[in-house]
Amino acid sequence: MDNITLVCHESFDGIMTAVYDGWVYMNRGYNVSIHPGENYAPTFFSQFVPVETDLEKAVKVAKSIRVKISLEAYTMVFRACMHYEEDRGDAVFGFLKVGYNVGAKVTKMLGNEYVMRVMELSRKAVNEAHLYKGFIRFDELRGGVLFGKIEPKCDVLSQVYAHFQNRFPNENWIIYDQRRIKAAVHQKGMTTVLVEGQNMDQLVKSVRKEDEYEDLWKVFFNTIAINERYNPKCQCTHLPKWYRKNMLEYE
Repeated sequence: MDNITLVCHESFDGIMTAVYDGWVYMNRGYNVSIHPGENYAPTFFSQFVPVETDLEKAVKVAKSIRVKISLEAYTMVFRACMHYEEDRGDAVFGFLKVGYNVGAKVTKMLGNEYVMRVMELSRKAVNEAHLYKGFIRFDELRGGVLFGKIEPKCDVLSQVYAHFQNRFPNENWIIYDQRRIKAAVHQKGMTTVLVEGQNMDQLVKSVRKEDEYEDLWKVFFNTIAINERYNPKCQCTHLPKWYRKNMLEYE
């Protein structure tokens, strides 16, 4: 049986498109592997096929997961696709092969390696999104627009902005994923939209508002600390250094 590796875009739609095409190849007798992203090393033992993202195919696969398996399975798959690990494509494909056979109970089959792996990836992505909901810091730009910058390892922008869409529905704000060059833009009272490929660093620097409260916050942060209780190891446990990059108090 021949091996084939489908190289797709790292997004959820890209992986779902690869799942659609992978099913076709699998029915033709191929051993299918899915690799999200362009960083791969070709081998003599597998044929590499690039997959263009097709929204129609992606929507069909996403709908079939919700209808033929369960909403819980769809949520797990969506979150697993947000992770950065290279094996997430294979994990999702293996998970779905089991899920389409057994239905909704697939989410409880933790003895299966693919189910367990999807759950692990999903949980890690959710945990990172949860941390950013608390660690994100907003700057006020001219015009009263709030701007927050994040640099997550997982693609958690959609989970983070959903939280702030409910929390700040009457504010104008932008959450910018510097790692993936995309932003969630929310206008007061309207639905949040995603903007991709727009580098906002220089734009924000030019319209950033000078705020005296920033200096006051830094003074408060440094003053409230008790030197005798300084414990950097404990501090890193509760606030890892990775999340401090865009936090005002650590600038």
